[in-house]
Amino acid sequence: MKKIIILILLMLFCCKAEAMTCGYTCVKPYDLSFGLSRFFSSVSGSNFLGKQVAKSILKKEIIKNADGKFTVKVDSYSVKDLKKGIFKRVIIKGKNISANGINVSEFKLNTLCKFNYIAFSDTGNPIFKEDLPLEFELVITEDDLNKTMLSESYKKLLSKLNSVGSSYGLFWINGTGVKIKDNKFYYVLNVAIPFVKKPQNLVIASDLSAVNGQIDFTNTKLVNSKFSLDLKKIDGIINYLNPLDFSLNILENKDARVTVQTVKIENNKIETSGYFVVPKDEG
Repeated sequence: MKKIIILILLMLFCCKAEAMTCGYTCVKPYDLSFGLSRFFSSVSGSNFLGKQVAKSILKKEIIKNADGKFTVKVDSYSVKDLKKGIFKRVIIKGKNISANGINVSEFKLNTLCKFNYIAFSDTGNPIFKEDLPLEFELVITEDDLNKTMLSESYKKLLSKLNSVGSSYGLFWINGTGVKIKDNKFYYVLNVAIPFVKKPQNLVIASDLSAVNGQIDFTNTKLVNSKFSLDLKKIDGIINYLNPLDFSLNILENKDARVTVQTVKIENNKIETSGYFVVPKDEG
């Protein structure tokens, strides 16, 4: 199944160029229809109708590939430009989303440049004429993460780690879970440990931080009084299985570069924001 962002972009039928501090550039508009054509498109109402059609197509395509409730807004230069794949802005909001096994309670996406250009080849494949920078905001709950960790993709991630741990006789992780209480994040691993009769639940409290553009667990500490472990030794395991970082896969496609700028817990919900850039096609 294609991921949600590329599906949105597939259906998308003047600003000064400047280098942005967050790692992308907005280009000057080009290939636009004549100003008079854009004027008549606006006053005749055809541009408005074109945007409504684009919104309707977008919503239908999204719903085909993701469960949830969505609203879409499209700003365009003219109908002719929209048909060519040139548009000013797209804003998409969603609630209670499930796509490719990843679950998110709230989702907002909007383009960051006033000129965006996605053409189509003769075979119908999208051609990104310029880099496409987009800003995102996500709200993720405890329930979202626990559902995501039951997905086949996440189970494969766990299985890959277990194959390493078991080959060295170190551990076997039977399952994982998340608790968010009093705005604190708790990660629960059910682990089979050598020389211990029964599998044990390791409950790890952690802060959430944006580190090098990713969501990381930091200041981890074990809250089980029965155990005494050096958490520095298992930080790599924890971050490898990080369900939050895994959830951001909903944004990744076509070699998109995802950068997390903020992450926090409020009202026992995780709020994260940032941007990502879909690179232009060469040639």
